[in-house]
Amino acid sequence: LKSSINIKPKIVIHCQYVYGIGHFVRTIELAKGLSNYFSIFILNGGESVPNFDIPSEINLIQLPAIYKEENVSYLSPVESIYSIEECFKKRSDIIENTLSNLKPEIIITEHFPFGLLFEDEVVHLISSAKSLNSNVKVVCSVRDIIESSSGSIKDNITVQHLNNCYDLLLIHGDEKYFHLKNTFSLYNEISVPNYHTGYIVKSIELNTKSEHSKPILLASIAGGRLGKELLNALIKNHSAVNKQIIHKLIIFTGAFDSCFEELRDEIKKLSSNDIELFAFDRESYLSYFSQSDLVISLGGYNSIIESISNRKRLLVYQREFAQGNEEQDLRINLFKEMGVLNVISSKDLNNSNLADSIIQSLNNDIYRNVNLNVNGVAFSTELITKLNKGL
Repeated sequence: LKSSINIKPKIVIHCQYVYGIGHFVRTIELAKGLSNYFSIFILNGGESVPNFDIPSEINLIQLPAIYKEENVSYLSPVESIYSIEECFKKRSDIIENTLSNLKPEIIITEHFPFGLLFEDEVVHLISSAKSLNSNVKVVCSVRDIIESSSGSIKDNITVQHLNNCYDLLLIHGDEKYFHLKNTFSLYNEISVPNYHTGYIVKSIELNTKSEHSKPILLASIAGGRLGKELLNALIKNHSAVNKQIIHKLIIFTGAFDSCFEELRDEIKKLSSNDIELFAFDRESYLSYFSQSDLVISLGGYNSIIESISNRKRLLVYQREFAQGNEEQDLRINLFKEMGVLNVISSKDLNNSNLADSIIQSLNNDIYRNVNLNVNGVAFSTELITKLNKGL
């Protein structure tokens, strides 16, 4: 633990993801802003993300990681030598030791209590933090959309946790597009102070390219546990697209997938110099993003907001998820209606529709500025700083 912990007030952030890495990316960006005023400690319960630079001022404490397969309802430890019960016990010990050593002034829970998969763990974390420091403040940090527009019994539990345990609710979205009341039916029963902060998005410096260089298509599947079929389809359709628009296809495999060798072998069969394949690497991806003419993704929070806020052409593979994905669908559909992205579905992957959609997207004019509020880091930092000062 770094020496700065004795100087600045301390924040412990609980971050958990079971599929992709959206929660993690958002947490790191928020932590960067907060680190100017606080000592930051992140309890990371998702699988460790490779090739993702963590600033030295942020202390990342990796818990024994837990994930979830798409088609099952139960959680699994990433390290299969442990049972899930053993995994939670080890996590609990690390959390207890961290809180005991730090006695933080602020606890931030990412997504909880809007997601209740880790309810026992996070409730215990909050309770322990309060027993060690009765003045500790508790903050919920959540994305723009909650998958509960029609309501469920779990919503009552969420509201009880917020009203009983929390001091502040930060909703990282733009309320002129998505207000929490539209996707969380019990919004009006939340008594804790709450704010729509604007989106949390990394500031990306865009590079201008030569007029004579080939268009760059940038494709990725972020976490990569889901969506490999998109990358396979892009490789198979590369020649068809190249006949109409000569371009460079840059593909990034996911952080947690195992399809790199399979894709590399498929690319070799094409004998093309216009495809490059990379394993997941956040900084390398952003470097290509800054030069890209078209971004192709699964349409998660980060890939959509990064693309729209930087006025990038965007083609989204609107994948069907085994257990539904109302959150992602709502966001994709809204921005599609606004004309700032195009969409393909699974039925488009294995026919000429994919090539046609790519060409159409490349030929689109640069999308208009939708005046998206992306001030989420700065406003969240301001609100948390005021909370800590008792303002």
